[in-house]
Amino acid sequence: MGGPGAVPARLLLLLLLSVLAAVSVPRGAAAPSPVYDTDGHELSADADYYVLPAAHGGGGGLTMAPNVFRCPLFVAQEADPLRRGFPVRLTPLHGHGGDRTVRVSFDVAVHFAAATTCVQTTEWHVAGRGDEEGSGARRHVVTGPVLAPTAGGRERVFRVEGHRHGYRLAWCGVPTECEELGVFRDDRGRAWLTVSDEQPHVVVFKKAPLVPA
Repeated sequence: MGGPGAVPARLLLLLLLSVLAAVSVPRGAAAPSPVYDTDGHELSADADYYVLPAAHGGGGGLTMAPNVFRCPLFVAQEADPLRRGFPVRLTPLHGHGGDRTVRVSFDVAVHFAAATTCVQTTEWHVAGRGDEEGSGARRHVVTGPVLAPTAGGRERVFRVEGHRHGYRLAWCGVPTECEELGVFRDDRGRAWLTVSDEQPHVVVFKKAPLVPA
């Protein structure tokens, strides 16, 4: 048993990983910190992860659900804390020299590693013109094709940002400005992932088991 000054093993592991990541980058190159999963491993673009609330009892993981119509499916949160939802895969954008590590404040694309009855992409984007009506003034995170893309084409660009209790998810509709994602509960008690200027949805990433091909 450690004394009063002992460092918890998991914290020590995360500190060591951060130091190794810093010293492995050539001098003069800024390397944003990797995003870590609940086991202290760097998130990889070649693996799938459950997106779970950092706070216990704050609901379950992220999933897909219909809103007004059967399709497209909106990104929602499971009500049951024991349900993990569907795993996601995060893919770094813009090349980054072939780096497959998911890093804090880097642009990523996100999709659910799951098939749906809608038979369309499960990649995330923020709803805009042409998406399902009935979601009100809130901008929801939706799966499926972008029906009315903007000139900038950044409807699908997201980032993972740091938080003292885990990580925050953000949508970056313009390169210089990102908006946090939060959970909005409608009058039927359903929880949706939306662009929010209120409390962010603070999450952790749990690696999903490998599914045999």
